[in-house]
Amino acid sequence: MSSYEFANHNSNHGHDLEKKKKQERKKSILYLIENYLRTEGYHESASVLANEACLNTAQYAVCDNIDLDTILMEYENYYFVRYQKKPKISKQLTTECNTTAGKRNKIANKHFKKTVSPPTVQDVVPLLLDTSFISVTPVVNNTCGKPMEDDQHESTLSVDLSHWKNEWLDYAKIISKEILMNNPNVKWSDIKGLSTAKRLLDEAIVMPTKYPDLFTGLCTPWKAMLLYGPPGTGKTLLAKAVATECNTTFFNVMPSTLIAKWRGDSEKLIKTMFEMAEQMAPSTIFIDELDAIASKRIDHEATHRLTSQILMHMDGLLSSNKRVFLLATSNHPWELETAIVRRLEKRIFIDLPDEQARNDMFVYYLSEMLKNNKYIRCKIDSDILAQRTNGYSGSDIRLVCKETAMQTMRSIFKGLGHKPENVGQFNITTEDVCTAIAKTKPSTAKSDNVKYQSWQTQYESV
Repeated sequence: MSSYEFANHNSNHGHDLEKKKKQERKKSILYLIENYLRTEGYHESASVLANEACLNTAQYAVCDNIDLDTILMEYENYYFVRYQKKPKISKQLTTECNTTAGKRNKIANKHFKKTVSPPTVQDVVPLLLDTSFISVTPVVNNTCGKPMEDDQHESTLSVDLSHWKNEWLDYAKIISKEILMNNPNVKWSDIKGLSTAKRLLDEAIVMPTKYPDLFTGLCTPWKAMLLYGPPGTGKTLLAKAVATECNTTFFNVMPSTLIAKWRGDSEKLIKTMFEMAEQMAPSTIFIDELDAIASKRIDHEATHRLTSQILMHMDGLLSSNKRVFLLATSNHPWELETAIVRRLEKRIFIDLPDEQARNDMFVYYLSEMLKNNKYIRCKIDSDILAQRTNGYSGSDIRLVCKETAMQTMRSIFKGLGHKPENVGQFNITTEDVCTAIAKTKPSTAKSDNVKYQSWQTQYESV
């Protein structure tokens, strides 16, 4: 074989291979369309397409967890990461285009007669993407694999889910379980110190409800806030106070709720969460430990897709007129993606309590909370105790007070063992509390606090 013949043979072989790939891609697109139409309830149109395109739906089906909606979402995420904006999917047609489109529609309507409204252009646009990675697999049995198990999602009766259809109903059921139904019963007065955080939360949620006419134009309420600081300083307690004091639908979302093992499910859960919050506005979305799902430390493709989806919906949140407020907390704010930090309008450092706040905590825990105990009375100098607990968090001080109370209870137990009728009142003194302080060390290291203060200098927004 001459070199010319060899080159011509390779050229023809490459052309045939490319043609075969194109045919396979076209077949995959047709199966995707047929699957989408059938999933959305267009059974007659799906049957017509299967007959006209000669699709063997009895032996082949779209692979698990691959559909047009997932492809579109991934394309939107990719486009947003690259260009920092949403892709423009549809456009308004000119007069000439409308005439041409009308002729095409008349021809198409002969074959596709729908009893309900047709899919939008946004639903069909993923066909324009490169879907060479999609394949179809033989149907082994009548039950195809599902990303979510039905027995894991019990409907919450008090939440109206009639808006959600098909697979989105499963995601809505998951998110509806995170809606707080019980009152945490934590009031602003129960939180000692943290005046700045309480003021901003009042501006963002409470005041817009009372005086909506004031919050217009540039004075629109804050939409997203980050509370960061050492563990045990009151970040989650502030969220409980918001759920108690503010008359909004409260979504208490844990990172584990938004992380799913199936590809694309996490993005759909996030989308459902924000859409449900808008539907049930005014509402508050509380995400504890935001750095667990939006960390720049985790360099993984799934994390990038998750972060992109959050960014996209946060942009929509900031520009929306709906009263939806995002409240997030983090113990490691320096691990958050910079783009996430920028969209959190208020970033408040929840520092260790100052001396006055520690003083108020000792009075609250050892005087107010024990006033109904007929066996224990408290006589302490809260000023001395506040000075001795420098570097302690609010959670640490609560443990100190609990240890003090338990020390007294041990003395009561001894009296009950001998002569129960002779058990009298026991007094908690300053020395008793100092003994408990010596047994309970602070949970936050000084070096950790330096990190928070350094990040505060660079990113704080109060």
